[in-house]
Amino acid sequence: MFLGKYGAMAGAVAVAACWPFATGQIAQSMYEREVAQFSSPDITVEQREYHRGYLDSRAVTRLHFKGDVKLALEEAGLPSEYDLSSEITHGVLGVSSTNTLVLTPDLQTLTQRLWPGNPTPIRLDMETLVTGASDYQLTVAPFSFTNEGKNLTASELTLMGSLARDGEITFDFNWPAAALNADNGEQIKIDTAKGQGRGYLQDDLWIGEQAFSVEGMRLVDTSNQAYRVGKSQIQISNQMVNADENTRARIDNANRITVSSFTLPDNSEWRNIALVFDAKGLDYQAMATIAGLSSDLENPEQVDALDQAMMTLLQQGLALDIAPASITLPDGDVSANVALNLAKADPQAAAQLDLNALVSRLSGNIDITVPDALLSQPQWQAKKQQLIKAGYATMNEGQFELTATIEGNQIVSSNGESMPLMLFAMLMI
Repeated sequence: MFLGKYGAMAGAVAVAACWPFATGQIAQSMYEREVAQFSSPDITVEQREYHRGYLDSRAVTRLHFKGDVKLALEEAGLPSEYDLSSEITHGVLGVSSTNTLVLTPDLQTLTQRLWPGNPTPIRLDMETLVTGASDYQLTVAPFSFTNEGKNLTASELTLMGSLARDGEITFDFNWPAAALNADNGEQIKIDTAKGQGRGYLQDDLWIGEQAFSVEGMRLVDTSNQAYRVGKSQIQISNQMVNADENTRARIDNANRITVSSFTLPDNSEWRNIALVFDAKGLDYQAMATIAGLSSDLENPEQVDALDQAMMTLLQQGLALDIAPASITLPDGDVSANVALNLAKADPQAAAQLDLNALVSRLSGNIDITVPDALLSQPQWQAKKQQLIKAGYATMNEGQFELTATIEGNQIVSSNGESMPLMLFAMLMI
C-alpha cells in the first residue's frame, strides 16, 4: 500500500516532467505536417529551421508569394519572400506560439517608417491543443506613413479566430479607423471596419459564410467636394451541393450588399441601397479550376485550361437571380428583379462557345420599376411609349413598370409581343 501510493505519486511526477517533451514532439509533428500539407494559389510555405527544446522550441518559416500577389509586391518595391520566427512553448494541454516577422535590413527601413521604435509591429499568437484545434490572434500595431504627399494612418487591427482539426476556420476582425490625406486635398476616412466568417477552404474555394461591414466613410476630392457613405455591409455565402448518380457537384453562391445612405456634395441623398445576387448550380469542378488558375496565368496551357473551365461552367447550366436591386432616390424608388436560368447543354453540343446556342438555352423574367420623373429626357420619351405600346411596360401612379419574360433569344411582353433579346438590350441603353 505504501509503495503503491508513493509509486503512483512518482509516476505522476515522471509523467508531468516528461509531458513538455511529449508536447514538444507533438508540436514539431504538427508543424511539419501543416507545412507539408499547406496549399494556396498565392503562397508556398517552407520550413527553414526547427530547434526543439524541453520547455520551448523555435522555428523559422519562409513564405513565398507568387502570382498576382508577387507582382503587386514587386511593383511596390517589396520583397516576395518573408521569414516568420516562431517562439513555441510546450504546455500540459497544448502548445502556444508567438510568431513575428523577421525584419531584414530592407524591411527594417520600411517598418521603422510605419512603426518607429516598435520591433514587432506584426504579431501572431496561437494556442494549439493536443487535439489539433487552434485559437489564433493576429495584431497589427497602429501606424502612420507619409510618402509622396500622402499620409496614411490606421488604428490597431486585430484578427482572431479558430482553426479546427477538420479544416473549419472561423475569423473575426476589427479595424476601428483608417484615413488617407493627400496634399492635393483628397481625403478618405473609414470608421470601424469589421468582419466575421466561418467555413473551410476546399480546392482554393471558400465554402461557408463571410460578412464585412463599415460603419461609415467620408471621401473628399481635389475640388473639396465631399461624399459620405453610411453603414455598408456585404454578406457572402458559398454552399456545396454534393453530387449524386445523376448530377455533378455544385456550388450555390449568395451575395447581399446594403448601403444605408450615399450623400452627394449638394446634400442630396441616395438611401436604402441594396443588391441581392445569387448564382445557383455552379459546376464545382469548373469553379475550382477557375479559382486555382485565376491568379496564376503564366503560360498558354493555363489560359486554355481557364477557357475550358469557363466553357464547362456554361455548358453545365446555372441560375442567376438579382432579387432585388433597389435604391431610394430623391425622385422615388427604383427596383429591379431579374431571374435568369441557363439550361444544361445537350451532351452532344459543340466544344466551342456558340453564342446563339448559349442564348437559346436562356429563360427568365425581368421586373423593373422606375419613377417616371427619371425618364423625362427626350431620348427616353419615345422609348417609353414604344415599350408601353408593345405591352412590355405600364404606368402606375407615376411609376414606370417594365415586365417581360425571356424565352431563348426572344423577350416576350405580357400581351404576347416578342422581339430579339439583343435588340431589346440595345433599346434599353
